[in-house]
Amino acid sequence: MKKFHALTLCSLLALSACDRAEDHSTESTDASAPMAMPAEAPSAGVVGGESFRISKGGAEHQELIGEAYVYDHNLTISMSSDFIKARFERARDRCQNDPALKCKITAASFRVLGEPDAPLPVANLSVSLPHDSVTVFETALLDTLPNEDKTDVLVKSRNTSAQNVTNQVRDIQSRLSQLTNYRDRMQELAKRKNATTDDLIKIEAEISRTQAEIEQMEGQRRDLADRIAKENLSISFEALSTTSDAFQPVRDVWQSSWRLLAESAAGALGLVVGLIPWLPILLAAFFGFRFLWRRTTKV
Repeated sequence: MKKFHALTLCSLLALSACDRAEDHSTESTDASAPMAMPAEAPSAGVVGGESFRISKGGAEHQELIGEAYVYDHNLTISMSSDFIKARFERARDRCQNDPALKCKITAASFRVLGEPDAPLPVANLSVSLPHDSVTVFETALLDTLPNEDKTDVLVKSRNTSAQNVTNQVRDIQSRLSQLTNYRDRMQELAKRKNATTDDLIKIEAEISRTQAEIEQMEGQRRDLADRIAKENLSISFEALSTTSDAFQPVRDVWQSSWRLLAESAAGALGLVVGLIPWLPILLAAFFGFRFLWRRTTKV
């Protein structure tokens, strides 16, 4: 692949040199010369709480000013087990149905642990929100439900982490700019009237390869921009530690007491059955030892 690229570049340079030799008056428009970009007034915006500007003709040439961050929040809320499912479903439905939040669900799960007569619900919800919607969504999570005591809803823990992705943004921007300029140069060379069929085939191959790389980098840029523009919030819904929960192991043992009794009886019976073949030997040894003991004592 490297040899192919080297041969292609050599051919393109040779073609460009021939064009300059044939028509010196068109040198200023040669594709090998740097392309003059129209001067435009930068437009202001925000990336992860920091400002940036767009210049040089398009979004693919975004220039970052300041720092860009990706934020992840982990929130653990405890409440009475009777309200876990209702609070989980309320938060999930609001994220899906409230257009003002611009919320997106990335993961959601609800499961019930424990015995049927003493269920323990556990729920987890992960969402992606714009910066100004995170506080609104978290506040709504703590709103009391009907017949719920406000003091029973507690925030057990909250962790926030920030990842600096400034270098990734600038690397993608720089790579996109280089690829776009290279593709434009190849397209200019493809318009040469004196280009041979072999040269055109090589040029079109380079244009196709470069365009594929541009599209791949554009996808990475969009994904990173979406991560910067929003914050990830992971919520764990847990039951309060009550007296009833503390005695849950006792209830579990009581519910399985008959099975434990049967297993113990089976173990004892197995021990007795295992000793039966040894009974004659044990009896013979006992009476033999007794006989020898009596003879020894008589003497």
